[in-house]
Amino acid sequence: MELYRFLQQQGFGGRKACRELVDYGLVELDGVPASDWRMAVEPAAIRTLRVDGESWPVLALPCYLMLHKPAGYETSHQPQHHLSVYRLLPWQFANLGISAVGRLDVDTTGLLLFSTDGQFVHSLSSPRKVIPKCYQVTTRHAVTPQLLQQLRDGVLLHDETAPLAATLVEQLDEHRFNMSITQGKYHQVKRMVAAAGNRVEQLHRIAMGELPLGELAEGQWRLLTAAELALLGYPAPG
Repeated sequence: MELYRFLQQQGFGGRKACRELVDYGLVELDGVPASDWRMAVEPAAIRTLRVDGESWPVLALPCYLMLHKPAGYETSHQPQHHLSVYRLLPWQFANLGISAVGRLDVDTTGLLLFSTDGQFVHSLSSPRKVIPKCYQVTTRHAVTPQLLQQLRDGVLLHDETAPLAATLVEQLDEHRFNMSITQGKYHQVKRMVAAAGNRVEQLHRIAMGELPLGELAEGQWRLLTAAELALLGYPAPG
């Protein structure tokens, strides 16, 4: 593969822009400045890539990543009232057509997945894909055994024809508990807690399926491993 095509594949722009990056001496491969955009490269053999002084992980496409979403960001390419969550990702991803797997409300924090693989995004976003989503819930009023039991048994929400039940409810302290759901209804956790007689003050997604958010810092992202894709029941490409 020619170098400029590799740079295109990594999201650095169109053909002309990528050729100019090399012509201007802004590309380093394994610490060595590249001077010819026609040079042949083997992407799998490149250990380090720097473009315009910034390090960039060599992406094997399609790519899959997780983000620790902060509050105050809309999960949308065209946000209405707040910044787009895509602003938290490097600009190169916009050229690769990356999309979020589902959404988190603007004030909800925690694990959010993204991919350039449309099938992956569709599969995990589909209502037919039963994948538990676990949230840490902080409530306005004290958590009671009755509240937790109602969530386990199921509560009927407005515009729903059948009760919705949590698959796991585990109290943490007086105002916090973990709760897992398999559906993806609009504001579901908040509405379920309200229907059970309390109010959500903070909502934080800590896991999807067997994949935990872990120690990833707020506002940071990282690529998923093949083993982590397997935890989501999705085979790694290739």
